[in-house]
Amino acid sequence: MLRKIDKLVQSFVDQASKEGFELFLSPGAETLRDFSQINSVVFFQAKNGQLFKLRDDYTTSVVEFFNKNLPNSLKVWYSGFVYRYDQMGQIQSNFQLGLEIVPYRSVQDSFVVLRVLIESVLHSLTDQLLIEMGDSRVIEKCVQHVPKKFRKKLLELIDRKDVSELEFFASLNNLDLSDVLKLVEASFTRRGVNQLKEFELESYIEREIVEVVEFLSGFPGVTVEIDFSLARTVEEYDGPTFIFFDLKDPALIAAGGRYRVNENALGVGGTIFLEERAWSR
Repeated sequence: MLRKIDKLVQSFVDQASKEGFELFLSPGAETLRDFSQINSVVFFQAKNGQLFKLRDDYTTSVVEFFNKNLPNSLKVWYSGFVYRYDQMGQIQSNFQLGLEIVPYRSVQDSFVVLRVLIESVLHSLTDQLLIEMGDSRVIEKCVQHVPKKFRKKLLELIDRKDVSELEFFASLNNLDLSDVLKLVEASFTRRGVNQLKEFELESYIEREIVEVVEFLSGFPGVTVEIDFSLARTVEEYDGPTFIFFDLKDPALIAAGGRYRVNENALGVGGTIFLEERAWSR
């Protein structure tokens, strides 16, 4: 597996460099200034009493750098470890290999990000890739009436695609989740690109999805399906999203999409994930 990882990193860096991406460096630990994060990030206390948090996501670091320094644009790639708590409260380390373009200017930016990710993965990890396409605006429309105090739990339930849990959650909290339930049920029964019309999407959303799907269809070994129930950090995303799965050795490989950087700018990026078992076996 280590040989595959080495091949992946080399291929990724070569592809990113050819597309004009530059290396982004960020400290693995930063001063914890926002104490509302204390229950969600991995942190430690230095001998002088100062609190530091370990990096939990590279995209967040890129966005913070852009908003703090206000460069005209960023086109960067990165690699390194991130640290998060799992559902059991245990610290998990993951290796991220990704790239970001800020600000987003056109769908061509999405194509560049996707091309680097796809060609790197197909060259080193697998020759059969499933890409699930979604759009955060579709699911956001379905949950916009839900009070914010229920949002996080609701998105977790949507990600699990458990219809019975969603129905119980709706009944328990007196919520109308009929549109959410339709999306989740459709994620099992209407995944074909040719079924887009059945979702009655806004025309501009459908056009964007079709453009990206047509681009992805040009890669041999890539299968594209639609899943509008993708709820990964939906409040950060603003537009098309994607998830890569290895069809030979079923596993999540990568994810990304377009996201909100600030009130005036969007960004687009994607990250390849390698869990600890990938390099420790």
